[in-house]
Amino acid sequence: MLVPLLGLAIGLILLIFSFSVYKGVSAVRRYAFLSKFENNVLFIWGNISISLAAMLGIAGYWNVFQGDDLRLGRIVLLIVGATATAWSILETLDVNHPLKKFAVGAKIKKIGVLNIIGYILSGAAVLTLISIFGIAFFDYNYGGDAFMYHIPFAARIWGIIPPEQYTFEYFTENRFLGFPLLANWLQGLFWVVFNRIEATNLVSYFSLIVLIIYLVKVPKIPFYLASLSLLAVPMVHMHAARSYIDLPGNVGVSICILTLYLLYIDRIKLNLKTISILFLSAFVAANIKLQLIPVVFLLILCSLPLFVINYWRTDKTRQDNLLKLAQVFAFGTLASLIIFYNPVKNIVLYQNPAYPVKISIAGQVLNHTEESPNFMHEKIRRLPPPARWGQSLLEINAFDDRRPWRWTLAMDFISWNEERFGMGGYFGGYVIFNTILFAFLCWKNWQKSTKVALALMLVMSVVTMWMPQSYELRYYMYWMIVFVSLNAYLVTRFADHNPNPRNILKPQYFGLVAFIFMIIFIHKTNKFFTYPAFQPLTQQLETADWMVKKEIFSQIKDGDRVCIVEKAPFSFFYNSYFHPGREYSVRAEFNLEDERMKDKCEGLKILR
Repeated sequence: MLVPLLGLAIGLILLIFSFSVYKGVSAVRRYAFLSKFENNVLFIWGNISISLAAMLGIAGYWNVFQGDDLRLGRIVLLIVGATATAWSILETLDVNHPLKKFAVGAKIKKIGVLNIIGYILSGAAVLTLISIFGIAFFDYNYGGDAFMYHIPFAARIWGIIPPEQYTFEYFTENRFLGFPLLANWLQGLFWVVFNRIEATNLVSYFSLIVLIIYLVKVPKIPFYLASLSLLAVPMVHMHAARSYIDLPGNVGVSICILTLYLLYIDRIKLNLKTISILFLSAFVAANIKLQLIPVVFLLILCSLPLFVINYWRTDKTRQDNLLKLAQVFAFGTLASLIIFYNPVKNIVLYQNPAYPVKISIAGQVLNHTEESPNFMHEKIRRLPPPARWGQSLLEINAFDDRRPWRWTLAMDFISWNEERFGMGGYFGGYVIFNTILFAFLCWKNWQKSTKVALALMLVMSVVTMWMPQSYELRYYMYWMIVFVSLNAYLVTRFADHNPNPRNILKPQYFGLVAFIFMIIFIHKTNKFFTYPAFQPLTQQLETADWMVKKEIFSQIKDGDRVCIVEKAPFSFFYNSYFHPGREYSVRAEFNLEDERMKDKCEGLKILR
């Protein structure tokens, strides 16, 4: 205990001394050498880093951080601090001193401290994205929806694993018939192109890259801020390298919302380019995720005033304007039919736009095979949807020690009907920071861009909180993506119009805060979602008995027709595709107690 306390004391003393020197306190000015460091940025930042390196020893004693991570962090802080302090000393040397040539103060002033911060953050963003790509391309997925139906759907669509080789569960088969399948089609494409199942992860990864490119090219947000502000959101960071489809669908909705926002504040014009962006983003969202179809419909309604304003010309007659609008809306109707291809198809084939999910219209229950999602703990059920959603946003009572990491893809690893299932995922502290930042931006810069942004956030929040299962934040990630993107845009524009060095609203500072939140996330998840393990699925299947149980697999003989029961989400991996040299067929079922399923395995070897 003595050494950590001594480090804390030394760090505090050095910190107070450094600020006294930097501010030019009268007691310090008496010493000519120390007075040279007054207002020296390198000196103060260098000594702050050294102070933190000394003080953080107490954090290790109290087990706030893991030992190896803390040790590495302290070493980095010490090296950075010592380097900056040494450079600050070089700045005080006489111009003829032989060491003066190593001074960097003039170069830093020429480049600009903020630009240097931007370069460092850009490097951090690039390295993080490269590292996440390593996971997406080389590492296996893990559990949940990806194994239960996303990857099996991709295999069925592309004929990689035909139904004769593996037959879905009753409910899964009907989901395949009714759910939007664009993301699964793309997953299968990557699987075929690269001849590796791990490549299905690339759909989510490239959706993040598309979003970052959009933020850089359209609203002109700096690359480092566009990247780090998103990677600081646990749900975005985790889903970026996995075969879940929540991120690609929500990227589509986010791009659509942000484009409408930029149109409403007259930042961009309604032309072929923006119409194409609106169409493609809406099409992608509506054809990837069932829950996002109502949101896309509302966005199309929100776009209508823009088309009326754009195509109603005061220099033309009312009849000409009405004719032009009729043509525009005819094309819009055709575009909407393409966007909503899946619900239209479901109406024609199954008389239910949301098939196979149960919905009712005017009291009439439509054709379905499964109930609407409604699993939740009784305490959560008693709360009104806005309260559930708010509790999940702030991550109140969201974490559970049974999870392997603080955050998981679906905030799962516990039973569906437990209180903490599905709760959280946006990093409550980061949500609070963005809320404070947004409020400050509105107060500091009350003009059209912030007024429309405030209206957008209010409407978007009201809509989202009342969506089904809204407290499961992964389904509606667009809310947080749009929120941080709006803040990034408003901060960037404010800094452009207010270049005063004393202005604290700068993209570099926002980027630093986002970087800190991202580092905390990486630490709390033990780097699992950031650094590749280079462990393919084949290796995982060989070592993880909980995926394909040996006592069950040993009962399967070549030529068998077997029914694997109650092994979801790993039933898929019992099929012969993953066991080269073997030939047999597999049918999967969740259970055989349901009336609709009990006869599905008749004549098959049943294995549980």
